Amino acid sequence: MKEVKIIVILIALAFAFQACDKVEPPYKLKIDSDSGTKNVLIEDYTGHGCVNCPGAAVIAHDLQEQVEDRIIIMAVHAGYFASTDAFGPDYTYDFNTEAGTTWNDYYSIVGNPKGMVNRVDGGSGVVTVPEKWSKTVVNELELIADIEVNITNIYDENDSTLTTTVSGEFLAVIDGEFSLVVCITENDIVQPQKNNDAEIGDTPDWLDYVHQHVLRNVLNNAWGQEIASGEVSIGEDYSKTYTQDFKGHDWVPENCHIVAFVYQDSDKSILQVEEAAVVE
Repeated sequence: MKEVKIIVILIALAFAFQACDKVEPPYKLKIDSDSGTKNVLIEDYTGHGCVNCPGAAVIAHDLQEQVEDRIIIMAVHAGYFASTDAFGPDYTYDFNTEAGTTWNDYYSIVGNPKGMVNRVDGGSGVVTVPEKWSKTVVNELELIADIEVNITNIYDENDSTLTTTVSGEFLAVIDGEFSLVVCITENDIVQPQKNNDAEIGDTPDWLDYVHQHVLRNVLNNAWGQEIASGEVSIGEDYSKTYTQDFKGHDWVPENCHIVAFVYQDSDKSILQVEEAAVVE
């Protein structure tokens, strides 16, 4: 019976590692971002045990580098490759979040790296491999945004508390149910990462890997808060305020950002997204 159990475990592990998808070049694509006003959220579903995930981070970074603040990245650690007990003593840091797990399960994301671009189907499904992100990015950047998203952050160093207000108005007449999600991300987290690409870093263990754009928390739960329902008119506005206590966390405020986006409930597609530093 013990031999049977061992064989089953080995088969499961082999399947899991096969699900870590290899990232293929080319990584870069020329992007023209002058025609639209809609920003893009790239959700990079990742894990410190995924050997191909550093390559996906390179793709996301290269896309963002071309259009700067019109592309926002959020690295969501969830699923098997984000587990804290499967990859040895160097990989015990817990990047998981409740919201990240909720989204990962809702979209049935199996294997990494995978991701979404504004949670829209760009022709290959909503969840795609990194090589297909660029096509959807280009399409989304050409669109005119239907809503504004403005972020105002006030960080109180005395009590280590962030107050963030997200506001804006609708820029088009549209019908549906619309919700706001407010996330906090962090850059420059130095923790080990599995890697199989020697051209971008140490292999197989990149012990001083710098994790960027890491989802830390969602301030108003995974599916956010409704801001409008039914037919909305041009100029209809909204404003929501949330707080985040930094006490009890190892987050560095100077490395953190608020990422806020509004989505349409019918298909979960993102209408607009913005990002602002917690500490300017």
